[in-house]
Amino acid sequence: MPETVRAQRSLTEEAQQVLRQHFRSAESPRARVLWWDAGGHLRDVVRRACQERDVPFVEQEHPLAFRRWVAKQSETPSDEPDEVVWYVPDAPRGRDWFRDVKHMGHIVEKSIEDLAADLYGIKTWQLRISATDRPVSDRLAAILLDNLRGSSHPTFEQLQGRLVIQADEGIIEYLLREGWEMLPTSSDDLETVRSLLRDRGVPELPSDEGPEAMVEAVRRWAVAGWLSQAGVPDTAFPGAIAESDLGYAYRRLKAVLREDLQSKIFGTYQRRYWDEIIDQIEDSWTLARCPVDGALDERLWAEWEADFEAERFEACREHAAERADALREHTGRQGEPVVKETPPRIRVWSQAAALADLAHRYETWDERNVPAHVLYADREEGSWQIDAAVRRIIVSGTPEEDLPSGHPARESLAGHRQRLVETEYLNYLRDLSDEMETALAQGELVDDNLSPAVHFWSDHEKELGAGNEALFFYLDALRLDLARELAGQLQALSDASDELDLNVEESTRLGVLPSETEFGMAAVLPGRPKSYEVRLDNGDLTAYRNGSAMRTDKRRKLLREEGWTVVSSDSSDWSDTRTAYYSKEIDDYGEASMKDIEQRLAERVRTLADHIFERMENWNRAYVVADHGFVLLPENAQFEDLTPPGGDVKRRRVAAEDLSDDGPGVLLTGERVPELFSYLSSPVRLLLDPQHRFKKQGIPDSRYYHGGALPQECILSFLKIEAA
Repeated sequence: MPETVRAQRSLTEEAQQVLRQHFRSAESPRARVLWWDAGGHLRDVVRRACQERDVPFVEQEHPLAFRRWVAKQSETPSDEPDEVVWYVPDAPRGRDWFRDVKHMGHIVEKSIEDLAADLYGIKTWQLRISATDRPVSDRLAAILLDNLRGSSHPTFEQLQGRLVIQADEGIIEYLLREGWEMLPTSSDDLETVRSLLRDRGVPELPSDEGPEAMVEAVRRWAVAGWLSQAGVPDTAFPGAIAESDLGYAYRRLKAVLREDLQSKIFGTYQRRYWDEIIDQIEDSWTLARCPVDGALDERLWAEWEADFEAERFEACREHAAERADALREHTGRQGEPVVKETPPRIRVWSQAAALADLAHRYETWDERNVPAHVLYADREEGSWQIDAAVRRIIVSGTPEEDLPSGHPARESLAGHRQRLVETEYLNYLRDLSDEMETALAQGELVDDNLSPAVHFWSDHEKELGAGNEALFFYLDALRLDLARELAGQLQALSDASDELDLNVEESTRLGVLPSETEFGMAAVLPGRPKSYEVRLDNGDLTAYRNGSAMRTDKRRKLLREEGWTVVSSDSSDWSDTRTAYYSKEIDDYGEASMKDIEQRLAERVRTLADHIFERMENWNRAYVVADHGFVLLPENAQFEDLTPPGGDVKRRRVAAEDLSDDGPGVLLTGERVPELFSYLSSPVRLLLDPQHRFKKQGIPDSRYYHGGALPQECILSFLKIEAA
């Protein structure tokens, strides 16, 4: 790199120095300086310099006006101050109106260009970007003012580059970010830019081609710099590039990418730049954190694909996660969620990591010798994470469609996604149903890790009794993975807040079977477990509390009788100390429409977290409970309609007094496993196979259902939220 020249003073300090020299050399005790400023851009600079010296600053737009100003001071000019600066925002242009000034002071002819050139010890023509006698434009003057004030100033090369591109940045950064864009294209301007780039050490600049070739040379050099930083030997590049300052090239491109909060610039550097160099790398994953050069990204995908086909899923997950993290880091997106607006390569690698993790979980979820509910609900190793991963992957969409046509992920990612969120997911649900059927038949579900939902109120009797403040959220169809996501978002909101500190505790419970709203909501109402019963009432399976049928209106009435105020989201009664809130929105999504349901579920969890967090500003304690979960099948899943026996039939269960032991699913009665199902006064048969359902007229085909006994339907997560 050439030796750099940096200004040692600001424009104001340089103006003070000019005035000091002229006042010292005045031939009489009374000194006058007339400052001609072509363009008038130094007005504030000269005024501040006068203030520092405590010298009057007198400005007139026209030179002859000074004659009138002198006359107004007194009858004779002798009454002027001993030192004064007259300022005219114009150039002399050959006018000689103040010969007498030479006897009282000096004339200064300095525009902002002249003063800036003095700072660097150069001639004004060396600073100018084109041959002209006209003053600089307002834009160029603003760049000089912005860069030559304060105590930190750019080098001369940096300043000249900024003047060339008429922006407050270097010429290299501008070309990396914008390309040629609005730069002039005359031969003189091209040569000026080429000279500036050579001064900054850019190699292999074309000497007889247009601006596009110059931009390409700068970008290839910058990409080479980043590849060098990532570990590619400098000697792998052509001689001139290998001998250049590749570290400097890397830093310039890194600075540009960090400021790219959209995706335009990031996409520019996903083109193929150094195919022949990347092909020579033995282990491409050593370059995984290098965010530039599409040839590298394609090579990494080919390596990932080979590992995925060989079922090396853990390595695939680690590599894809590292790649996605690097792309986010180098574009300033570390703390942002990956959404549709995120550059497609980041979304592709994020989904690749999720798919590899999901494939690994499919392989390992059932290898542990533990009860079915532990297989499903264990916080760290449970298969509930499969359901959460499938949902998140579907929400993340089809990012490969936004990649360039030649990228190999366009051909392979969709196939992996379809297999894992459809075929493999159905296999997992069927295997899990077998585990659950055995556990239900043998009564192996309740232990220290899983309490019955019907015991919830009595377990918290002291906290929920009269006189204790509490906020209660009844959330219909809050499946276990959604509840845990809600808990995580609440804790994150708390961690980010300076005003509200929350502690979120979770308890895992076995919901009432059948897993439907009527039974599940009634189970978590005030009352002891023995006061709860599910029995046939004139042929309809009905939930009872203390002998009263618990329909929707009765549930709310019971809460009010216990001193609770039941509210909706827009209610004005949130100020009461014991408040219960019902939300059916999640269940309504599934029952009404399947369109974008995964996306809407994710959005609903976010709005619930915000809503609950906001309400906790006025409460010390809150609870979140659910009635049931749900199964959400792939879009192309096929159903097997079963003919039910006579009785009260829903899609996933049938209830009747005379049910036989023969039939699909599992038959539950209060007598068979009283510690679990003592509330069942009438037998019910529940389906477990995810593709089984009972025929029922008027029920359309749908991916969403509940009422059966899959863990997704009946194993729930309840939350206790306390404010510190």
